Amino acid sequence: MAEPRRAGTVESAGRPLPEHVTAPLLTVITARSMDEDYAHVAQKRAAAGVPARQQSRPHWVSLVAIAVLGVMAAIVAAQTDREAEVNELSRAALIEQIETRSAEVRDLQRQVADLARSNQAAAANSTLVQARVDDIETRVRRAELNTGYSVVHGPGVRITVDNPPGVVVDDEIRDEDLAVLVDGLWEAGAEAIAINDQRLNALGGIRNTGRAIHVNGRPVNAPYVVSAIGDTRTLQARLLQSSQGQVWFGWVNGLGFVYRAENVDDMRLPAAPERALRDVIELNADPDGSSEGEGSAP
Repeated sequence: MAEPRRAGTVESAGRPLPEHVTAPLLTVITARSMDEDYAHVAQKRAAAGVPARQQSRPHWVSLVAIAVLGVMAAIVAAQTDREAEVNELSRAALIEQIETRSAEVRDLQRQVADLARSNQAAAANSTLVQARVDDIETRVRRAELNTGYSVVHGPGVRITVDNPPGVVVDDEIRDEDLAVLVDGLWEAGAEAIAINDQRLNALGGIRNTGRAIHVNGRPVNAPYVVSAIGDTRTLQARLLQSSQGQVWFGWVNGLGFVYRAENVDDMRLPAAPERALRDVIELNADPDGSSEGEGSAP
């Protein structure tokens, strides 16, 4: 037996659902809102006595505008695709440039490191070379001092020697007398000696030519001023104690030579005259350059 239908119910079978039931909620809300707005505006226009507008079909201008918008959208889409390709190519080129520059920077950094190491090695070598140069300059100055080929100055003793008044020719001061005094000063520690501003060295000498005395081949006259650079505290005392000094002072006392010595805080001695060497052979080498024996120096 079929159950009787309740009052007020409607069978859904065979009847479609209303549009407000099947439509999306957002569409229903929007449509109702617009309908209410249009109704409100229509009421106001009717109250104001303005006739309501009749609904018309879309104008052809709207269709043209829509077509234009579509074309513009297509153009923009195509342009966007092309720009995307260009941007991708630009990005790849930029990455390649970055990698290239990075490689160049790494090469430059390696070069900088190599140059820094070379600079450090050069600085160390320069220090070593400078030390050698300083040592050579010191040795050169010492050699010039010992050989007499450089001007020197410093404290020392100035000795004045002269013949006694009324001396006979045979008792005058001779070259050998001055040579004994000079040898005594060397023995006492003199560093440089000059007679009447003629510097003495290994190539010079004191010689008699007749009655005149020649030093370095140049004549000198009495009184003879013997200047010796050395320690003023000990030079005169050590001269008196030396063997040559005792011989000299024996002649001073026996022959009556005039002798006067004084300490000088700073005296200047000229350089000895240079003489060209005729020949030199290095020790332990023959004339051909090979090592042989002790060698000689004529």
